Amino acid sequence: MSEVATQIDEIVGLALAGLLKKNGFRKSGRTWHKSVSDDWQIVNAQASAANSREQGKFVVNLGVYCAQVADLAGQKRPERFPKEFETTVRERLGSLAYKYDHWWTVEPNSNLNEIASDVEAKMQASGLQWLDAHLDVARIATHLQGSPNLHALSAAWLAWGKREAVRQYEAAIAARPAAKNHYVAWAVKSGLVG
Repeated sequence: MSEVATQIDEIVGLALAGLLKKNGFRKSGRTWHKSVSDDWQIVNAQASAANSREQGKFVVNLGVYCAQVADLAGQKRPERFPKEFETTVRERLGSLAYKYDHWWTVEPNSNLNEIASDVEAKMQASGLQWLDAHLDVARIATHLQGSPNLHALSAAWLAWGKREAVRQYEAAIAARPAAKNHYVAWAVKSGLVG
């Protein structure tokens, strides 16, 4: 393992391990999961693929897997727990805290405790609240509104009813005409259209 990877692990451990454990999350590698009924909250620390031995960056990904939305979208439920990329709705902690896609930087002279304190503060100030808020289907639907994908259509249907789901379904086909057959097959199978 490179020096920068070790430093990122140290920062992530200092910033997130205790805080997330206290809030009911279980750790596996650089990912934490928390089961909330049939749903899941996920926190994942992702290192940049462009990291070198001496310098690197990482980001903290947040995700919520909503079983109702995933089921309606036709997504197969994970056997154990979902991966961050399988979640229904996702956000980056840095984007919440800084209003842009912020990656924390690690260099040989970096103060690891200072970076860890910043990550922990951002997680406490906005990350945990975002995760809790997005256990609500209406919040998920609002977050995904305008996205041409089955999660967005399913969340709209569950949150706001069939009429809004049909409106978004038609908008999705207009936005992505090459995927029309995919949308139509789902809409017929799910009963959205006849």
